[in-house]
Amino acid sequence: MADGNGTKLAAKSGYQNGEYIFNMNSASASSHSLDMGDSGKIYLLNSTVARTITLPKVKAGVRFKFIVTDSTAASTIATNEGTALIKGNVVADNDTDALDGTTITVGTSADIGDNLELVCDGTYWYASGHTAHASAGFTVA
Repeated sequence: MADGNGTKLAAKSGYQNGEYIFNMNSASASSHSLDMGDSGKIYLLNSTVARTITLPKVKAGVRFKFIVTDSTAASTIATNEGTALIKGNVVADNDTDALDGTTITVGTSADIGDNLELVCDGTYWYASGHTAHASAGFTVA
């Protein structure tokens, strides 16, 4: 489960006591390791500090959604295995950007509302989403 450096938005979620929306709003730089129990949740990237989010090991059916709500500091989303298990594309402005690699960076030029969803088939994490900035909102290494 996320390490608790954010708040669950129970008042804004319509089901399961707010367990599906997690606001990453800590005022200090931090790392978050997600696990299988976090699957299906929506993470609001609301921070003025850099975040490192580590995905759990690949397992079929696990999925996460990230929505940018403040982009004054870059955040990264990385695989647990440290290998290039992320595959996919995002709509970037009026183009598409490939996201094939190990770590996705949500850049400081991302706009509020830019979003990224990661779904696992047991072998890879498949990325899809939208950013208003071609080649700048989300990048991968």
